[in-house]
Amino acid sequence: MLKQVVLLISLVALMCSNTVLSAEQKNIAAQSAVPAVSVAVDQAVAPPVGFPVRFADSEIFVVLTTPLGSLKPENRAEIIQKNIQSYADSQEKLKPLGLITLPEGLGIGTDDNMLMVLTERDADAVGKPVALLAQEVQERIQIAVDDYRARNTWKTYGLGMALSIFSIIGLWQALHWNNRAFSWLRNKASGMHAYWDKGLYFKGVEVLSASRIERVVLFVLKALRIFVVLMCWYFFLPLILSFFPETRALGSTLFDYLITPFATIFHTIVKYIPNMFYIFVIGVFAFYTIKLISYVFQLVERGELKFEWFHDDWARPTYQIIRFVVIVTALISAYPYIPGSSSEAFQGVGLVLGAIISFASSSAISNIVAGIILTYTRAFRLNDRIKLGDTTGDVVEKTLLVTRIMTIKNVVVTIPNSLVMGAQIVNYSTSAAEGAGVILHTSVTIGYDVPWQKVQSLLIEAALATEQLLSQPVPFVLQTSLDDWYVSYEINAYTKNPERMAVIYSNLHRNILEKFDAAGVEIMSPHYYAVRDGNATTVPSVLAGSGYVPPSFQVSK
Repeated sequence: MLKQVVLLISLVALMCSNTVLSAEQKNIAAQSAVPAVSVAVDQAVAPPVGFPVRFADSEIFVVLTTPLGSLKPENRAEIIQKNIQSYADSQEKLKPLGLITLPEGLGIGTDDNMLMVLTERDADAVGKPVALLAQEVQERIQIAVDDYRARNTWKTYGLGMALSIFSIIGLWQALHWNNRAFSWLRNKASGMHAYWDKGLYFKGVEVLSASRIERVVLFVLKALRIFVVLMCWYFFLPLILSFFPETRALGSTLFDYLITPFATIFHTIVKYIPNMFYIFVIGVFAFYTIKLISYVFQLVERGELKFEWFHDDWARPTYQIIRFVVIVTALISAYPYIPGSSSEAFQGVGLVLGAIISFASSSAISNIVAGIILTYTRAFRLNDRIKLGDTTGDVVEKTLLVTRIMTIKNVVVTIPNSLVMGAQIVNYSTSAAEGAGVILHTSVTIGYDVPWQKVQSLLIEAALATEQLLSQPVPFVLQTSLDDWYVSYEINAYTKNPERMAVIYSNLHRNILEKFDAAGVEIMSPHYYAVRDGNATTVPSVLAGSGYVPPSFQVSK
């Protein structure tokens, strides 16, 4: 029951403090509504230098460098300020201030208490009639004195002390319940791993384990507890200071340190709400434009939508280029509506980022340009068997920046497009798909003692016996050279499967060996030096025969 009573008293204290603050704000607003005494009306003219008269945190009047009788301006300002203080501290009921005509000018005060005198020279210095200036100064003195007397009473200080006590009790209760709440949350979080044995996974990979998540939660709770305690103290101190007239301005200043940034952010967000609608509309339009473009190019890529002048392998890179253009256009259109885009800091950061990107992206831009050229010149397509420099393999990926080739050894080679543009590209797949096929060729050297007709026949038979070499067009043989010791023959055969080139060559070479071995024809590579009378043959099938004896060397007359 005691705790409930204490909480009720604390709430009443907070409501009373808000009432006091509201009254204070009304007084300040009323005071600011009265036109202040200005030392100059014309802004084009520099204000004269003088000595201000201050009372109750307000500037009442500025005594310019114009003496009154034997009084210097600084002495005159000091006397006026003391008169106002004495008038405000009077124990009697204050008489209202009035304007009294004197030989020197217009006086401000009561019948028995003259506070100050304004002369024609004072009025001329500020460019106003003396009657108007006197009326303004009188109103400011009256408002400042009334506010001062309203604040500096035993009732005000007593209420301030009572509210301070209730506020201290409220702070103690807030800290107490804060400790209990966070202790309960900490106990709940400490046993998290007991009933949650799974961590945080992303695409099958454990990002955070259960124990690590528990430590993160405990750390967050500890930081949040410290933050709440600091906020309680931060709100408590300005509240206590606001109960007393002497410290009320300091409390308001401390409170504004925290409230002003949040209020500024809130007003900025509210101000930019209409701009958010523009950004939303631009984003939605760009999103569905990209979706439509993607759908159209997917139809082109699958061959469901055809254009005579547009190849299907252009669909994906063209879509990527158009999507990039749409995104950039949307960003440029939305830029003026982004909060803070017109600030110098935002523009400065944009310039720095632009400079960094421009310096760092020179090679990337050259690769992108080369990738676009390679795409639309159709030097090669995906899955084509090509030879690029010393690399031979199938194209497995083709982007605007790089080209990736998988060799026959299953090694992926990544080559920047700028290097691809400068290299010689041999495409085996284009002829295989669009023409009669790719011609594969290999050479053998046979001695002059074997008729060339027989050699050509054996080579053609070996080609026709090789899988994935075409019988039509018919393989053909070229005699490429007549060397000192042998004749070079080249067999040429067509294939539609250049991606299996290594296997085809291996089978062709095996068939050539078998055909020539069966016909008893020696292949003179590497070179053999032999006298044909008396030397052992090199034909494997003859050597493999049982009882083979090399002929003896014979010399005849």
